[in-house]
Amino acid sequence: PVEAQVFLTALRPGRVEIWVEAARGSSQSQNQLRNSTLRSLSFTDPESLGEAHHSPSSFLAAVRSKATTQDIQWQGKADEVRDAFLHAWRGYERHAWGSDELQPISRVGRNSFGGLGLTILDSLSTLWLMGLDREFEKGVKFVKDDLDFDNADSDVSVFELTIRGLGGLLGAHTLSNEKILLERAKELGNRLLPAFQTPSRIPWPTVNLARGTSKKSTQPVILSEAGSLQVEFRSLTARTGDIRFQKAADKAFQAVQSAGIRGILPVFLSPPGMHKVQAVASKFAFGALADSYYEYLLKQWLQQPSDKNFKELFLEVMDSLPTIIRPSPSSVKDAEQRGTVVHYKLIEVLSDGSVDWKMDHLSCFAPGLIALGLMEVPQHDLVKKDRNATWWRLAEGITASCFELWASTSTGLAPEFSKVSSKAPHKFVEAGSDGRHSFLRPETAESLFYLYRLTGDEKYRHWGSKLFQAILDHAKVPHGFSSVRDVKAIPTSKMDEMQTFVMAETFKYLFLLFSPAAAFDMNHFFLNTEGHPLKRHEL
Repeated sequence: PVEAQVFLTALRPGRVEIWVEAARGSSQSQNQLRNSTLRSLSFTDPESLGEAHHSPSSFLAAVRSKATTQDIQWQGKADEVRDAFLHAWRGYERHAWGSDELQPISRVGRNSFGGLGLTILDSLSTLWLMGLDREFEKGVKFVKDDLDFDNADSDVSVFELTIRGLGGLLGAHTLSNEKILLERAKELGNRLLPAFQTPSRIPWPTVNLARGTSKKSTQPVILSEAGSLQVEFRSLTARTGDIRFQKAADKAFQAVQSAGIRGILPVFLSPPGMHKVQAVASKFAFGALADSYYEYLLKQWLQQPSDKNFKELFLEVMDSLPTIIRPSPSSVKDAEQRGTVVHYKLIEVLSDGSVDWKMDHLSCFAPGLIALGLMEVPQHDLVKKDRNATWWRLAEGITASCFELWASTSTGLAPEFSKVSSKAPHKFVEAGSDGRHSFLRPETAESLFYLYRLTGDEKYRHWGSKLFQAILDHAKVPHGFSSVRDVKAIPTSKMDEMQTFVMAETFKYLFLLFSPAAAFDMNHFFLNTEGHPLKRHEL
């Protein structure tokens, strides 16, 4: 064998693929050589190597020093978002500190997740990114001195504890490198592990952190819950060296794959107590019950690029996605060639093949995921099957529909879901009373952030501004922000709840949308499904 050393210098940060090509030989032998020598390399800006900030405010100052002329025009809007976040934080701080959530109307706390102060854990990375020193320090002090898992003597969702609690601690550790955050993350991970002791290796749906026990369940497994634990547990192993966390998450993922279905999966699998994992006859969807499973296929690959199985699974999902999109992308190419953005809808297909003509707001994460795929998947994969053109059309078209969900209502707030006409061009139909509430969900803001990063089109910032104004006008209350019962009714009827994801995601994505690119370095980090930064290439 011949050995050689090659030194490469990149013109800009990013990822490239390199391989060895034979000067001559058969096409088969050339392909074999290329495949056997193919390597993925990531190049980093030398100025960013070792760059560390000792406080949130120093981080934000450094970010704003890199603002473009356009960014400077939006800095005031970013500050407005930060003020709104602080309004919510101070309401929680004053009336519900240490509780999981604030009830902003009655001004009391409630414990939906075991009494862990989950709003604090879920807000830490937002506090850092927004440059809020005092608030971040107080949150870290809570984690150090007051976070007591022995108090969580109730059955709590393993999925929510993972993405909000474990993800929140790891995300804040990513940004600050505060040792205590990783220590408490490992403690939480240890207390979650008993839930994975099932015949299938898919965890029981709930865990009692204080007792280290999980109740057995005979209910079907929710796809998103079984398939959205991996990046957090794998990151915990990468940072602690404790392989148990990655093993547990990988076995759960492998169990899902053992059902033998590729592409779009049904939303339910057999209960965790069954050794052999099987699909349960149920709908095919990209929103509730399924969403983050698909998200984590791409993000596990970003976390571990050497394992191309994750990328291949993601590509198969994307190739299947048009089956649950209306109008069918293949049927409207002429309109798009004329420059028209087709408003695509993500509908649901029932187990008998019939269509449920509805679109969840939860599915509005999809165009952001597609945009991330366009930025990360190698060109040699995107040129196949017309993926590049199709993905661009879907990213732009679904985002337009998601913005329409907001802009088309009296309040400018999006409903939880909307009915879709079965007749082309498949416009939205007014949602029934069971879908007209708003939890101020983040998915549209998330996709606006990714679409802006992909295209640089200022319209996405303008759309984000309208979302934010609707939240201010119709969900703000004296001590925080409330969910709304009916997005069609003015004045709005407020619900006595403020979901933690409003602070973890909704305000974070809007802030990042209006901030310079340096506010979130996509060459080094990705965001978990709760908006918490984790490291790329960590495994």
